[in-house]
Amino acid sequence: MGELVDVTREGNIARVVMHRKGNNAIAEDLMEELAAAFTQLGEDPEVRAVVLASEYEKYFSVGADLTMLGSIDRSAPDAVDQVGAFMKRMNSHFSAIERCPKPVIAAINGHALGGGSELTLCCDYRVMVEDGRSRIGQTESSLGIIPGAGGTQRLPRLIGKARAMRYLIESTRLSAREAEAVGWVDQAVSPDEFQAAVDGLAGRLARAATFAVAMIKDAVLRGFDLPLDQALEIEARNFARAALSTDAAIGIMSFLSKQEPEFTGS
Repeated sequence: MGELVDVTREGNIARVVMHRKGNNAIAEDLMEELAAAFTQLGEDPEVRAVVLASEYEKYFSVGADLTMLGSIDRSAPDAVDQVGAFMKRMNSHFSAIERCPKPVIAAINGHALGGGSELTLCCDYRVMVEDGRSRIGQTESSLGIIPGAGGTQRLPRLIGKARAMRYLIESTRLSAREAEAVGWVDQAVSPDEFQAAVDGLAGRLARAATFAVAMIKDAVLRGFDLPLDQALEIEARNFARAALSTDAAIGIMSFLSKQEPEFTGS
């Protein structure tokens, strides 16, 4: 796919693998490639589920590549605007992952810190290895900065405002078990079982009604912060689109005939 991201396929499951400089530090070059990959996979009717993973054994992503901030002239009159414009571009790349209409699994095989944690928050599922060393956390405040790619917004929505606030302020690093206990990750899995857990979840999702999944994701993402009546309008429209799909016909007929449905994703 690119210099920093590889995309492989196994049946209808796509695997997006990051390999940037040994630890997948988050920078615009990596995020551009990730956004392009997820946009393409989202449009591919043959893809039914996507796994985001790292090539490196100990690191999912260590967080932001801080060299960009070091290059900013802090005394420049437009310094705030420069950094703001950069983060606006970065957030559009992160959002491309979140908006992917296919179910997305973050396979967190090592540390996921700062921007690396924010990357997992854009995914629908988070499976993390419990190996005694790997940690997940929004650790920006320990560097005198704050999350800039959704950490202050997506984490409170995921685990609750009060708990997220403590973790954000204190730059808390959680083990997989600790993160699972508060809902930050969905599964904490031993190293021996990690790959099987990711593959099993991806296989299960790939057999689902992909178009209905896309409609669910769209309704949740667009409706979450709207007044209820407006959000229900989105849901009703997406319900109609899903109800008229081929998968709906397959699902209903399979239910009535007491058979397992074989969805097509359309």
